[in-house]
Amino acid sequence: MATPSEAIRAFVTAQTGFNQRQGAAIDKSVAAAGGLSGDIAALNAKILELQNSPGQVTPEDQALIDELVIMGEAATARSEAQATALEALDALTAPVAPPVP
Repeated sequence: MATPSEAIRAFVTAQTGFNQRQGAAIDKSVAAAGGLSGDIAALNAKILELQNSPGQVTPEDQALIDELVIMGEAATARSEAQATALEALDALTAPVAPPVP
């Protein structure tokens, strides 16, 4: 049977590894969120550009619309990747706290 000191050291070692994995997952999640903010800002700028275009839809306007569709699809893919990263982060945490001996 382990002494209390040995049990504490084993727990600290295990918890440190867990904290490092969780920290890395959080860092990746934060970085991905920052990228999504830039994507959304770029989409909003393109939308504003289209809204300020006078007259009929020109070939240039259509090219902007097509670009918006592509950018929107890319932002959606990044959002889905963000959700996957958050699910992975959630998987690192125990759903229920372990019982205290």
